[in-house]
Amino acid sequence: MGYGFSIEPVPPEGRKYGFTENFAIWFGAGISIAEFWAGATLVASPLNVSLKSALVAILLGHAIGNALLAAIGYVGVKTGLPTMVISRMALGLRGSYLVSALNYLQLIGWTAVMLVVGALAMNNLSVTYGLGNLYVLWVVVLGVLVTAWTLIGPERWGGVEKGAAVLLLALTAWLGYVLFSRYGVTPFTNSDLKLDQNFWIALDLVIAMPVSWAPLIADYARFSRKPSQGFWGSYVGYFISSGLFYVFGAFSNFVIHESDPISVIVYYGLGVPAMAVIVFSTITTTFLDVYSAAITYKNLRPSANAKLHVLIVGALGTALALVFPTTQYEWFLILVGGAFVSLTAVMIADYLVRAAEYSPQKVLNPGNGFRWGALGIWGFGFAFYVLLAAPGLIPGLYIPLFSELGAAAGSSIPTLAAVFILYFIYTFLRRWLRWAGT
Repeated sequence: MGYGFSIEPVPPEGRKYGFTENFAIWFGAGISIAEFWAGATLVASPLNVSLKSALVAILLGHAIGNALLAAIGYVGVKTGLPTMVISRMALGLRGSYLVSALNYLQLIGWTAVMLVVGALAMNNLSVTYGLGNLYVLWVVVLGVLVTAWTLIGPERWGGVEKGAAVLLLALTAWLGYVLFSRYGVTPFTNSDLKLDQNFWIALDLVIAMPVSWAPLIADYARFSRKPSQGFWGSYVGYFISSGLFYVFGAFSNFVIHESDPISVIVYYGLGVPAMAVIVFSTITTTFLDVYSAAITYKNLRPSANAKLHVLIVGALGTALALVFPTTQYEWFLILVGGAFVSLTAVMIADYLVRAAEYSPQKVLNPGNGFRWGALGIWGFGFAFYVLLAAPGLIPGLYIPLFSELGAAAGSSIPTLAAVFILYFIYTFLRRWLRWAGT
């Protein structure tokens, strides 16, 4: 029996992934024009952090964000279940429907964003080489390729992704050589490290990227043979590729003053190799969004045909990409960060305090209601994060206490601390009330 398009627990005989397969999937996910773009925003207006500050934010942000990402993957290996199904334990069955709906919309949005930036990059190269404006064609071509790649299925992705990872690794090494052979590392060494408010916003923008994958990771990690392989394969793979592309984006923007990664690609005249990077990176990143949207939908409707829904999501993402403007990228990442930093913290905290209860059948059938306390803490964390972030992104906005705390520590770290503390207090009070009632 195939488990790739099911939300049932994956049994030992269905688990084919080791460290290498997990590394390949998440290495491919991190090589993305969106990552390049996000890195460029760190040193662009309105943040304008120094290159050294951006480098520290990239390393620290990926260390924190990847730990959250891989921790959810660890639970996926232990239970053999997708992320949105795992959320049933913390939030209740009906509570998981709320986050599933949000995740579903996020994934269609990410599918469109990735197709847009990939098609814009390809179209810019098409125009540069005299082929004319082919934007619509590129959106459709990339959408079809992503959907076809998704339909291969998790059981067969291991070998395909390893082959793609080898090519992407070679192209990434070549891109790094082009950048640093031209400019060296002096732009890093000549800049100052400033841990000011803009640094903390930059850190939040970095953490938001791996955390945006947390609602997906168990969809893939559940096919791992061992929890350590799922944890470290995903952690190391995504840390290296996403970290490098953030650095490439920040470095390129700093040295040639281009915040648009598409213009950067044209500036360097990368030609055919750039096209290969764009096409493969778009496919190896975006197929994760399409597949997980289908699996997320099955948490809402278990009887749904996941393969059919892959086609539906691919078509919706492609259609949206034809009309979707990619603006306000910082706010998109902040909202994603607010929703999923808080959710990830709730899910990890629940596993830490109730790990012994996380049997596959218990997670699948936790009861039909809502766990209002956990949902309330998730909602509080979301609002807390946005209130901390907003003063740094909206000039002149002042929110008492939040402005000062956000300027001193950013949004992600205080939100993680607040959610963990509140969740442990909530758990203690529930247990105390049960004891007092006996």
